Amino acid sequence: MKLTDDEIEQLLTVPKTVRNPRARMKIQGGSEQTNYEVICENGMAFHLYVRQNTRVPNGFSCGLSYTGATGETVTLTRYNGSDHVHSNPIEGGAPFQMTCHIHRATQRYMEAGRKADHYAETTDRYTTLAGALKAILADCKIDGFKQDDDNPPPPPADENQSTLF
Repeated sequence: MKLTDDEIEQLLTVPKTVRNPRARMKIQGGSEQTNYEVICENGMAFHLYVRQNTRVPNGFSCGLSYTGATGETVTLTRYNGSDHVHSNPIEGGAPFQMTCHIHRATQRYMEAGRKADHYAETTDRYTTLAGALKAILADCKIDGFKQDDDNPPPPPADENQSTLF
């Protein structure tokens, strides 16, 4: 699937609702992961994941993907922790040294045959998985979690998760 930057922006900013806010955390490989089904009013389907590496505290990621009418999926954005170095090969420049960063799908990377969401920018908006989740929910207009005081649900590793729902 190839999208224009305008289409990507529309998909990121259309209001969305989580269909399964009580999704359960699962262990996959070396990570704890929770997967949410997300839809918008016109029926477009999205997938939100929240993942925490069990061995590396700064190894976390929240991501949003879109599933098109043909069933093909593209990751639109990822909010990553500071556990690895990242670089943007098309733009060049120095790699990001162990800092939180936000990936975003771009038309330019798709047309270059690269991973759609390879491009990233550093951020200081969060330093934890809970902060990354709060940021992606706000930025991508995702609603539908039962929560108090507008706080996002805790990340999968949080032992208090069962008390919120």
